[in-house]
Amino acid sequence: MGRAARSHESDAPPSDPAMTSREAARMLGVSITTAQMWMETGMLASWKTPGGHRRTRLSSVMSLLGHNGAKQSGPAAVQPAAVAQTPEAASTDEARQAPLMAQAKTGTQAEARFHRLTWLASELLEVPIALVTFQTAELQIFHAAHGLNIAATPRSWAFCNYADMDEDVFTVADASKDARFANNPMVTSAPFIRFYAAVPLMYQGKAFGSLCIIDTEARLLRSQERRALQELAALATDMMALQLMELQQH
Repeated sequence: MGRAARSHESDAPPSDPAMTSREAARMLGVSITTAQMWMETGMLASWKTPGGHRRTRLSSVMSLLGHNGAKQSGPAAVQPAAVAQTPEAASTDEARQAPLMAQAKTGTQAEARFHRLTWLASELLEVPIALVTFQTAELQIFHAAHGLNIAATPRSWAFCNYADMDEDVFTVADASKDARFANNPMVTSAPFIRFYAAVPLMYQGKAFGSLCIIDTEARLLRSQERRALQELAALATDMMALQLMELQQH
C-alpha cells in the first residue's frame, strides 16, 4: 500500500499536482465531509498515503467539475451529454445566488422544514427519493434529501437542467431509455434513476432549483400525483420566501 501511495505522489507531472481533501473541497465548493465521502465512494478518484490520508489529483477534481481532458475511474468517468446553457438559462445564475447565499446562512431549524417536505413528498408520491435541489454554475446541491446520502453532484449531471426550462412538471418515465440521460452516472450507477419528476422552484420570477422525486423503477406520473408535486413545490417556494424574510429581520 505504501509503495502504491508513493507512486501516486511521484508519477504525475507538476501540472497535475496531488490535492488534499480540504483543497479539493474548496475547489469543488462543497464541505470537507462531502469531498471525503466522494473520495471514499470512488466518485472522486483518490488514493491513501502511507499515513492513511486521502489524496486526489487536480485532473480528477477538474473532471468532476465537468471539464474535459481528464481521465478518471468510477462513476465520474461516465459523463452525460453536455447541456447547452442558453442566454436565458445563464441569466438565472445571478437570480440563484441570492437564495443560495441566504440558505447557506440558515440554521438547522430552517433546513428541517425542507427535510420534512422531502419526506412528505416521498410518502405522498410513493417514491424512495425526494430532493430539494439548488444549482450553481458548477454544482447541483441537495439542500434537502430523503433517500439519498450525497450532498451534491456536478451541474452537468443534473436532470434539473431540463426541469428549469419547463414551467410545469418535468417528467422522465424511464431515464435508461432516454437519450438525454441514459449515460448519466446517476442512471448507470447508484442510485440507478429510472423515473424522475420535478417542478422548478422560483425566486423573483426565475428558477433557482427544483423539488424532484425519483424512483428506481420506470413509471408514469398520474394527474393527481402531478397536482400534489406542484402543490409541494409551491409550499417549498413559500418556505424559501419565509426564510428570506426571517433573515432580513435579523
